[in-house]
Amino acid sequence: MNVKFKNKFFFLMLTLFLTYEEVLFAYIGPGLALGTIVVSIGLVLILIFLVVAVLYYPIKKIILKFKQSKK
Repeated sequence: MNVKFKNKFFFLMLTLFLTYEEVLFAYIGPGLALGTIVVSIGLVLILIFLVVAVLYYPIKKIILKFKQSKK
C-alpha cells in the first residue's frame, strides 16, 4: 500500500470513529469510576492552586512595597 492510500484510510477511519454515535453499554466498575473522580478533582485543584500561586506572590510583593513606603 502506498503512503497516500494509508493516509486517506487513516483519516477515513479516524473520521468514522470520531463521528459514529452509538450507545455503549459498558460496565464501569467502582474502582475505575472512583479513580476517575479522584483524578478529575485533583486536576481541578492543581489548576486552582496554580492560579492562586501565580497571583499571590506578585500581590504579596506589591503589598510589602506599599507597607514599606508608608514607613
